[in-house]
Amino acid sequence: MKKILIVGAGPVGCYLAHLLKRQAPFLKVSLIEEHPSSGEPLHCAGLVSRSVFDEAQIKFSEDSIINWIDSAQIYLNGDTFQIMKKEVAIVLDRKKFDHNLSKNLDINYSTRFFSIKKDKNGYIAITDKGDIYADIIIGADGANSLLRKTINFQDNVQYYSAAQVRLETDNIKRHQVKVYLKKPFFAWVIPETENICRIGIIGNNPYQSLIEFLKEINLQGRILEKFGGILPLGFCQTQKDNLALVGDAACQVKPLTHGGIYYGMRCAEVLCDCIVRGEIHNYESIWRSKFGKEIEMGLKVKRLYEDLDEGGLYNIFKFLKKNKNILEKFGSFDRHSAIILKLIHMRKFQQLLGTLLLRLI
Repeated sequence: MKKILIVGAGPVGCYLAHLLKRQAPFLKVSLIEEHPSSGEPLHCAGLVSRSVFDEAQIKFSEDSIINWIDSAQIYLNGDTFQIMKKEVAIVLDRKKFDHNLSKNLDINYSTRFFSIKKDKNGYIAITDKGDIYADIIIGADGANSLLRKTINFQDNVQYYSAAQVRLETDNIKRHQVKVYLKKPFFAWVIPETENICRIGIIGNNPYQSLIEFLKEINLQGRILEKFGGILPLGFCQTQKDNLALVGDAACQVKPLTHGGIYYGMRCAEVLCDCIVRGEIHNYESIWRSKFGKEIEMGLKVKRLYEDLDEGGLYNIFKFLKKNKNILEKFGSFDRHSAIILKLIHMRKFQQLLGTLLLRLI
């Protein structure tokens, strides 16, 4: 019986383990997780599309869904507009979501991965709890993947920092997300209930930026929880011999919103199929054929956004405000290329971007 070791018991690692157990009972699948339980510490805003549940190849318990989103209010320098789309996204209790996914799996908690070494036809994973043999080792160990660093996979990755708080406050619109465009990144308010929300920001000094942001929007209340995380954007090598990366460890992340669960789960399905067929060498080419161009386009738009001056950004904001029906019709929570391609084919948008559009193309 071949042994597969997954480093990291987050949602993508656990999802992959369930897929392998179901499709390949002839494999022995185990996971190691450095933390004492799944879902902690929290590093995620917890806003995902309905597709995370609807497109999954195994049925998820939906008791981790605590809210749904019907609209987004977009802000820039005191100006604002609203986009409406029925149940475009859902808000997760990530601790419960991760805990549900971890059930019925062979997980060794509080086990820290250090490195690997080759051993005949397989590998030895060196951990603080002893050595573990595996025929295949998969890194699902997040943005700062130690497996990726240990095996020196080629990468072109940029890291961003984010901070978030859960705030008990008043007058929250339960089914509306707020997005504040702020150079060079953005901030958000995600409602859990009518009086609890998640407020976060991406920045070079995110905790300080978050304090200033709360003052700026005059949102007061009792802080229930604080947490932060690292966000990876870019591309990296994701497979070599019988070693592979998936999820945030593989930079399978949406560049414009920094969400990683949807892409990570779709790529876990690709990896599972490749392992079952004995074709792990095809994993990288297949997942990139499905999502590589989407990620590449998102990275280019993100660079364009970061290069815009305040005047250019406000001109685009006004254009989108005037044409918000296009955002509502063509916008996709998981595949941003649809709205991007629609916009860059509009002559007025082309004139607005000018030479910046040439760079994007």
